[in-house]
Amino acid sequence: MKLCAFKKITLAASAALAAAVLSGCIAAPLIVGGAAATTASVATDRRTAGSIVSDEVTEKRIAYDIEQAFKNRKHHVSVTAYDGRVLLSGEVTSLADRRAAEQIASVSPDVKDVVNELAVMEPSSVSTRLSDSLLATKVRTAIITDSRISLNQMKVVVERGIVYLMGFVTFEEAQTAARTAAKVSGVQKVVTCFTTTTREAIEQRMKSMQDAQTTTP
Repeated sequence: MKLCAFKKITLAASAALAAAVLSGCIAAPLIVGGAAATTASVATDRRTAGSIVSDEVTEKRIAYDIEQAFKNRKHHVSVTAYDGRVLLSGEVTSLADRRAAEQIASVSPDVKDVVNELAVMEPSSVSTRLSDSLLATKVRTAIITDSRISLNQMKVVVERGIVYLMGFVTFEEAQTAARTAAKVSGVQKVVTCFTTTTREAIEQRMKSMQDAQTTTP
């Protein structure tokens, strides 16, 4: 499996980050990935409700901007955001387009970091993308059935049989998720793009979010 720049934050940094984004907290239900997020999923997500919505808006904005910039050129670019970190995956036909896509993403509002995993090659076929979609479902199912990790703390993207994992997790959770995904039939490689921290930092972040929810009028 490939490690894609594990991003580590300390307990203090995590608490500060949580406090900084609490002002953007809004009430459920939320439109996430085309479906209304349940109160339970929002409650167990390690992002604030405001951050969840911001990530959805960021994905759509960057995808639109790239589409407008590349509309006369062959490309297949997927945009995934988690807590302000953006993953670009898929295919473009030149290094110039790869750099251009990263530049578009990096200057977009609310983007903290860009992970550019775009391959320079012909765009994947419709059948390959369908296969990737089915494989992503299998990986998500495998993660759901593993009691040591939760799909609510991560996103799964698959391109050409390569699995990309994003989320806010402990190092142990990151390793477990990567190993779980790697065991799924059809997976060619696992690329982890997690933000990793300690269990204590996660608990502090969740407590800060819960406290903010109880004090919000």
